[in-house]
Amino acid sequence: MAITLWCSAVALAVSLTAATPAQTVGAGRRVAVTIDDLPTVSRNFRTDADHERITSRLVSALERHRVPAIGFVNEGKLYRDGALHGAEVELLRRWTRAGLELGNHTYSHFDLHLVDVTTWLNDLVRGDSVTRAVLAADGRVPRYFRHPFLHTGRTLGIRAAVDSVLVRQRYRVAPVTIDNSDYVFAAAYDNALARRDSAQADRIASEYVAYMERVFVYYEAQSTAIVGREIPQVLLIHASLLNADRFDALARMMMRRGYAFTNLDDVLADSAYASADTFVGPGGITWLHRWALTRGVRGSVFAGEPEVPADITAAAERR
Repeated sequence: MAITLWCSAVALAVSLTAATPAQTVGAGRRVAVTIDDLPTVSRNFRTDADHERITSRLVSALERHRVPAIGFVNEGKLYRDGALHGAEVELLRRWTRAGLELGNHTYSHFDLHLVDVTTWLNDLVRGDSVTRAVLAADGRVPRYFRHPFLHTGRTLGIRAAVDSVLVRQRYRVAPVTIDNSDYVFAAAYDNALARRDSAQADRIASEYVAYMERVFVYYEAQSTAIVGREIPQVLLIHASLLNADRFDALARMMMRRGYAFTNLDDVLADSAYASADTFVGPGGITWLHRWALTRGVRGSVFAGEPEVPADITAAAERR
């Protein structure tokens, strides 16, 4: 969902920040990196070797930049023909050997707004048995849950039913404050590499990092407009080949903007994350926007989020 800056001062801050991307700005910022759809997500690269390559590159980049990321697992991806596939489980162990955390993203990645609540809740509960076993080897348990599509329920009753199960399972919801369309760039990137068009793939990857900087600029200003200050942020990206290949560039962009990488516990200790959230609309929107809507903010607040360039969208849709 797009959000418009509701005052000219915020709009000016965005334009000034965007005008100097080569400079370090906002020293003292913090961000927790959260990565969805583990073990991997790829349109065209689906062999065991592909999945190992994606995981190895992504985890190695996280290690290089000392990013205490958390990966959210869809356990349905761990099975082949109904049997647990050891190579996929080993990918989760690659994360835990690096000291990274794992969370529950449901078994099947069902959309809460499209299936009945009982089916969805059963899928939630089913979504962590392997993850628990992998983490148990290090004396840990999964602690965070991420809603697929960021869909949390279209009624307060559904939200309450989901929350009660999460409490029973001892999960805390992992919110998102920096959302984006990295998956569109990832599909375009996969398509280019599948055609062996490395020049096109490099162009898409470069455009991706530039787009992500615009996204950061936007949500930094949104934080100031909605909360009254910049808060520690929670970034959502996916376990794609694009992020595996270009996380180094993404990390450098974040560091240039003054961010230190931190864990989800640290970010959620900020008082902003205790803000009321009664949002029950159809969108999968950020928690910044949920807080604004809960407070009754309407009208000119909702527009201005960076868009994916049309050529990237077209490249993603190409089969």
